[in-house]
Amino acid sequence: MKQRKSHKLEGTHELPFALIAISCSESLLKTVWNINNKLNINLKEFETSIQLKENPNVFFPVFSDHSTSDVVFYNLIPNKSSNNLLVKELPRIDFIFELSGEIKKTEIVSIIKELKQIQGIVAAIEIEADRIKRKSAFIQL
Repeated sequence: MKQRKSHKLEGTHELPFALIAISCSESLLKTVWNINNKLNINLKEFETSIQLKENPNVFFPVFSDHSTSDVVFYNLIPNKSSNNLLVKELPRIDFIFELSGEIKKTEIVSIIKELKQIQGIVAAIEIEADRIKRKSAFIQL
């Protein structure tokens, strides 16, 4: 009988997509500025916004940085706009920080620690994409 090959997965493999939920008392623009300074990135308002299907008059601006790193892309999206929620499962969350590309779990943990040091940010936690019904909002930004 032919013996099967097995491969052991190490816990350091790269994740293609991570979401960090941020609770913050600051405005959108101040939060963008603070995150840019703390993480040494350059979030700028993206030309495309996210629009709700159920209410086409509601838009969520997207602040992106696709140039600071060749392997990681950053997107910051407010969770609230005109009394509407982008991610209804997270009503107490103010912003969603998306990290996509080649990013390791240890890097995500480090970014969360840095975010928590920013004045005005009350909480920053990684959330599982499976927990969000409207995942399409975070795909292809």
